[in-house]
Parts: sequence; C-alpha cells; structure tokens
Amino acid sequence: RTLVGADGKARRLANVVREQPYGVLLVDEFEKAHHTVHDLFLQILDEGYFTDGRGKRVNLQNMIIIATSNAGSDIIFEKAKKTDADLQSEHDEIIDAIIQSGIFRPELLNRFDDLILFSPLSKNQLKDIARLQLSRLQERVRQQGYRLEITDPLVDFVVQKGFKPQFGARAMNRVIQDDIEKLIADTLINEEIEKGETIRFSHAHLDNIT
Repeated sequence: RTLVGADGKARRLANVVREQPYGVLLVDEFEKAHHTVHDLFLQILDEGYFTDGRGKRVNLQNMIIIATSNAGSDIIFEKAKKTDADLQSEHDEIIDAIIQSGIFRPELLNRFDDLILFSPLSKNQLKDIARLQLSRLQERVRQQGYRLEITDPLVDFVVQKGFKPQFGARAMNRVIQDDIEKLIADTLINEEIEKGETIRFSHAHLDNIT
C-alpha cells in the first residue's frame, strides 16, 4: 500500500522514519484518522513497511508503534461509575462494543500486540493535574514580578469547567488559558495590583466567569 502525497505530512512522516529508524511512533487520536490511514496501518503492523508517494519503501520494523484513542470512552466512563467496576474483567466486552460501533475493524485491532484500557481519572487525580498546570502559570506570573496563589476554589473551578470525560484532562489547560490567564491579564492591564503583590482567586471572582 502506498502513502500518497509526496508533499506535506505524508512526506514528513516518511523522512522522519528514514532519519530515525529506531524509536517510538505515537499516533494520537487514531479513531479520527481517515479509513485509508487505517488501511495503511493494517500493512504497517502486519508487514512492517509502507511505500511513500515516490514509490520508495519506508521500513518501520524497528519502530514501536503506539496508538491512542478516545473510542469507547463513554462506555468506559459509565462502567467506571460502578464502585466495584473492574474494566479488565470487561475488556473483551468493551472492545467488542467499539468494533460494533464501526470505529475500528477487528482485523486492525488484532494487529496490535495489546489493547490497554485506561480507567477514568479520579477527582483527586484531576485536582493534582490542575495544580500542576496552574503551577506553570504561577511561574510565568512570578517572572512578571507578581505572585499567584493556587487556591482550592481555583483548582475546583478548573476541574469542574475543564474536565470532559471524552477528552480527559486535556481541556482543563484550555480553561486556564482562556479564562484564568485572561482574568490575570485584565487585572494587570487595569493596574489593580502592584508588583510583588499576590493574585488570589475566591469563589466570588470565579463565579463571574461564564
């Protein structure tokens, strides 16, 4: 099978693999790929190579291929709500549901050495991630000569508004960028705080963010 398109992403993938034949190829959100890409990976996972748009073989036999996907996230999330949920014991049932949905064909999934199900993040884990993401903002604020206090209301706001089961914790960073950073920027632009002072968010501040 040939990877069409001598220019663009297809060509860059071929070049990267040739330049670095030993490594990890991470395919993120694999379910969103066109069915022709799924067909291509049937060959790659089976035979270890593909042919680029110029007719040259690209060898991936020394690559570790990892594909991530949100396929079945709604099923996993519902099952995880049960206090006695054991996703691994229901592994085959979940994979069958994903196949029946038409997202992936069984022959494609069978090409992978293993299919790993990840449980949804707990509330405490989400808060830890939010604090980590906020600490990066905190450092940038410090470099500007101010201090940012990471309060519990701020962490709760980021988790509650940013967490989406189907997307995991990724959307929380967008809330920090779109809402928290904007609020800080407005505060600094309006000169509501002096250098060296601390920016602290209360429930009252956060309740005004829509």
